[in-house]
This record gives sequence, C-alpha cells and structure tokens, in this order.
Amino acid sequence: MHQYMLWTALEAEGCGANLQHYNPIIDIKAKDHWKVPMDWSLKGQLVFGGLAEGARDNLKEKKMDGRAEAATFHGKK
Repeated sequence: MHQYMLWTALEAEGCGANLQHYNPIIDIKAKDHWKVPMDWSLKGQLVFGGLAEGARDNLKEKKMDGRAEAATFHGKK
C-alpha cells in the first residue's frame, strides 16, 4: 500500500514511476551496491522521475467490460 500511495502522490506531482520487483538472485549485489543492511528483505524498487515531453500522448485507453476480463478465476463457481 505504501508503494501505491507514493506512486499516486508522484503522479499527482507530474512524475512518472515504475515499480520493479526484486529477484532474490541479485539480493547480495544490490545490498552491497546500495549499502542496504543484510537483515533487510528487498521486495521492490520504485523508480521515479520527470516525464519526457509527449510521453503520454499516444497511450491507448484501457477498456474493461467487467471483472471477468480483469482476473482469472479457477475452481467451482
């Protein structure tokens, strides 16, 4: 929820953001590079910054007709 809240705040200020999830394979190198304590658990990184002019001009509108298109359900109904 913190990531969503921060992403929303950055968007409101006109920044672009990209949430990148960490793969455990790079944990040791990432912790060493950014001096993160070894007892911390890396989950993701929210990269943010300004938007290039016109970056959002050609984005297609997302259209969903309901829950069935947004999620996959398994099992008995």
